[in-house]
Amino acid sequence: MGTHPSNPSKDLQTQRTLLDMVQDNQALMSTEISSRYGNKLPFLFKVLSVNKALSIQAHPNKKLAAQLHKKDPKNYKDDNHKPEMTIAITPFDGLCGFRPLAEISHFLDTVPSLRALVGDEAAKKFQKAVKGQEGTEGDEATKANKKALQSAFTTLMESKPEDVEKLSKELIKQAKEQGDKFAGDGGPSNSGKELADLMVRLDGQFPGDLGLFVSFFLNYVKLEVGEAMFLQADDIHAYLSGGEYAD
Repeated sequence: MGTHPSNPSKDLQTQRTLLDMVQDNQALMSTEISSRYGNKLPFLFKVLSVNKALSIQAHPNKKLAAQLHKKDPKNYKDDNHKPEMTIAITPFDGLCGFRPLAEISHFLDTVPSLRALVGDEAAKKFQKAVKGQEGTEGDEATKANKKALQSAFTTLMESKPEDVEKLSKELIKQAKEQGDKFAGDGGPSNSGKELADLMVRLDGQFPGDLGLFVSFFLNYVKLEVGEAMFLQADDIHAYLSGGEYAD
């Protein structure tokens, strides 16, 4: 429900759009909102029922959104960024943002199929770059860590489909055989059983999909009813299952 120009909400009887209504009745909007957003709602309200995993995606930040809108207004109708707030209305799970680098390094050591897909050389470079380099925002260590993550993740995303198909079978075999011992007993954020169950579930929905391996790079988040998570613009994410409000 919202005023996004690509598909604004409509009155089912009159077909009048919510965009028309708020622009014709400016009293519905505060002066602060109207002056900043041009008589448009600054959010899009959605209720989702996720029965199968949705695609991995990231929304543009404000600067990129403005550039895309200016370059291609037909396909990018909105020049605003798209942060999201997700509130669970049933038990919910999803992927959000990159894991701590030490966890990714752990999975490169304990999931052979992941390391094979990333490539041993790229994995070694990543682990060497991030080992013991916690750093703070803006320092050289942080820049090196980001570069190492970008390189390893790019290599993964550019994997050949035939390699993904082959190695995904090895991954699922490992998950089923190891169970709660999967991926070196998991990591600080998730248990081995949680990750093993996740792999089997996702493979059942999308066999041999690259997203199986991307899951080791992203935070796997589980929410109970009423809990929420916030996604900044640019945050890579995917909703996997459950019901939730999102805006």
